[in-house]
Amino acid sequence: MKLNRTIAPEFKLPHKIPLPAVTDICLQNGLPLSVINTGDADVLRFSIVFDAGTRYQSQFLVASSTLNMLAEGTKKYTPTEISEQLDFYGASVDFDIDRDWSCITFYSLTRHFEKVMEIAEQIIKYPAFPEKELDIYKQNQKQQLIIEREKVATIAREAFVSALFGKTHHYGAFAHPDDYDKLNCSLLNKFHEKYYSADNAFIVVSGKVSEKEIKIISDFFGGNVWGNTQKTESEQQKIVSSPEKTIHVPKNDSVQSAIRIGKILFNKNHDDYCGMLFLNTVLGGYFGSRLMKNIREEKGYTYGIYSNIVCMRDSGYFTISTEVANEYVELALKEIKNEILRLQQQKITKDELSLVKNYIIGDMLRSIDGAWKIADMYIDVRQIGTGFEYIEKIFDEILKITPNRMLDLANKYLDTNTLTTVISGRC
Repeated sequence: MKLNRTIAPEFKLPHKIPLPAVTDICLQNGLPLSVINTGDADVLRFSIVFDAGTRYQSQFLVASSTLNMLAEGTKKYTPTEISEQLDFYGASVDFDIDRDWSCITFYSLTRHFEKVMEIAEQIIKYPAFPEKELDIYKQNQKQQLIIEREKVATIAREAFVSALFGKTHHYGAFAHPDDYDKLNCSLLNKFHEKYYSADNAFIVVSGKVSEKEIKIISDFFGGNVWGNTQKTESEQQKIVSSPEKTIHVPKNDSVQSAIRIGKILFNKNHDDYCGMLFLNTVLGGYFGSRLMKNIREEKGYTYGIYSNIVCMRDSGYFTISTEVANEYVELALKEIKNEILRLQQQKITKDELSLVKNYIIGDMLRSIDGAWKIADMYIDVRQIGTGFEYIEKIFDEILKITPNRMLDLANKYLDTNTLTTVISGRC
């Protein structure tokens, strides 16, 4: 039978998201290890996640500097030796940190995994924090932060989050360039000793994983207890939001203004998270969103406008962000409000509902395309105390979303009188 290429194939949404099995192991010293054995290539990804985000630091920049300095020399290796060995074995290392967590990820060929883990052990357990390298790091990072804090987008973002949580809250506080001058090796050593321990971490390894690789991880990280044995907790600070609903942060030499609009919501464990994720996508969560169509395509006020739901361990927030020419600020604000009101007054059509469902489910499927992306997703759900069953729950809820639920959520959470607006630029 000849294939008729003028007829598009039938489209169907999957009824289940194909997630791989995860094997959870408790190593001898109590360190949790999650194994995701998937893929045919002889490569591995090893991620160790510590409860050591910026919320735990007693001084600005200590947490991020501790993480970023781990590979700048250890008790056994110089920075050059670490770099050369990783390069020789075809491996690499990435560092990532947010308010709650820090993560160190190694990528390795299977045949060199044992050697890479030996280097990883040195970096994670025995960093030297040499003064010379720290001075270079401080100088470079300070200059980058000076440049970054000249941007209206950065100014607006920091002012917006501080307005939501309070300038002293660990979710609302931000460092200044001069804070780099206050760092020293002793501060980094103390932070590392306190938070980088087997009792304060979990490991996720993904790729082509066998019993041999599990034993290697156990040998380097799962035998004796290492690091501080007393797990420390960070207090859940009181949120002190700004009473001002419209905040201007002047930057008179700017040709554009950055706009941030939003409010405090909740984290991913909330019952309404999935519904708000869908509603956010409709409003500004993808390139075909309502905000993008109106303010970029029809009005031409901006090159891009997006909305997002940002979730942390203890809280979360909804935000709309864009940059517009100074003369379009009020017009853009008006249209943003109009789109929010439209969500509250008119039900989403079946066609748009179907389109957004297709987009979100397609995005979820892309997020599990390959061992590395699967590991990222698992780390994300592991941080909120669940497993892949959480992804299955979100997937099922997306399939069942209705126009009535979207209308209810828009009226429940997007009352424009409750939104905070921050504008940075020529006021």
